[in-house]
This record gives sequence, structure tokens and C-alpha cells, in this order.
Amino acid sequence: MYLYVYDSFLNDKKYNSLLIKIEQRITDLGIKGRVAKLSILKNMKELISDAVKEGVETVVVVGDNQTFSKVINVIASLDVTLGIIPVDNNNNIAEVLGVPPKVLACEVLASRIIKKIDLGKINNHYFINTAEIINRDVDIQFDNFNVQPTTTDSHIALCNFPNNQNISANISPVDGILEAIITPVKKGVLGKKNISGTILPFSKIKITSNEEDQVPIIADKNIVMKTPAEVSVEQQKIKVIVGPDRLFN
Repeated sequence: MYLYVYDSFLNDKKYNSLLIKIEQRITDLGIKGRVAKLSILKNMKELISDAVKEGVETVVVVGDNQTFSKVINVIASLDVTLGIIPVDNNNNIAEVLGVPPKVLACEVLASRIIKKIDLGKINNHYFINTAEIINRDVDIQFDNFNVQPTTTDSHIALCNFPNNQNISANISPVDGILEAIITPVKKGVLGKKNISGTILPFSKIKITSNEEDQVPIIADKNIVMKTPAEVSVEQQKIKVIVGPDRLFN
């Protein structure tokens, strides 16, 4: 049984035509299911948890990058399969999973190619893509050594997914590890410019700060966590419907 969860921003009338086309294609492909629309009065955890109790086995989230990153912390504790339908053309999570935008995503759902993928975890919060620390003084503790950025003008990315910046690092959400990419930012006459970063694979690290205030760690560009933090990989944590053009095996 399928549950289709629509993010609250899709209540805007400008999405009516797109949603009608998506619903029609879902019907044509024989994968129709219940529809639940998020609102101020209906939160994602409650809707999905109640639906699973009633027999739903596949949860399809319709929305954008933020929608997909928010659902991860609900899905991670449930024995369900996750599908996504991106409503925009600029969605890096969908791109990695090989899911095309809008109506074309329905074809991927119908094919039901399922992969178990890793998730990152910061303390008790899961992230699917990347967690970032920007221009802060932190200490990263690996098993047998510590690492500190050489300058506070730096970017630290804790990556589970490949993207345009780290694609050459062979990052994959099915390899059982995360990668910490520490990139100094060099100041010049034309402003700041990133230079080559250091790539450190890991399964678990601790991040602390020498600053008086806690340092923010931004997970999936959406949720802000704070140091001190333990970051780890949860191997094969969720089942996801992927497309043939995904960026991993």
C-alpha cells in the first residue's frame, strides 16, 4: 500500500496543474495510494506513523530537498520503503538517487528498483546528504588522531552523497562510510576562493569547539545542530526507490 505525502507548500494554487498530472500518471501506472497533505495541524511524523500502523509499506514524499531531508528522521525508525517525487528541476538528492523531476518520477516509482542506503547521524539526528560547518574553530577527533582546520576561514563538509563539488572523491551512500572534506578558503584581491580540500573517510568522529559558544552544524541545509557532536554512519539504514541513472551502484 502506498502513501503519498504532499508538503504544505504544495497547497499553493500554482502547483494544482502539476499535482493533477502526477496523480493521473500514478493512476495509469497502477501505483495509486492514499494522499496526505501536510499543514499546520498535520505533521509528517504523525501522518506517516499512523499510516504505517494501518498497513502502508511505501511512503512517497512529494516536495523539494527540504521535504526529503525532513522525512528521513521519520522513515529511519520505520520498516517502510521511501519514494520521492521532486516538484522542482534543481534537486540534488533526487539527482543522486536517479529520480527525474515532476511527472517523470512516477516511472521510477513504478519500476521499484530498491536500494538500502546509508545515513549520516549527528547525535540523535539523521541526515541524508551533507552536514556543514563554515568558518568556525573546531576540533575533529578520529579514532587515533585529531584534525583542526588550518584557518577559521574554512568549510567542513561531512558527506554521504556525491555532488558537483565532491563528485571526484568517489563518495557513495552505499559504501558504509562518510567523508569529511576540509576546505580552506584563501583570501585574495578578488575575494575568497576555495582551494583543494583534504578528504578523510570515517565511520565515527567527534566534533568539539574551543569557542565559548556552541558551533552550529547545518544538516542538509535545513536543521541546525550544535557542538559537541558525535557524527557517525548508519549503514543501509533506509530502503529507497531509485532510478537507473543514479550516481552510485
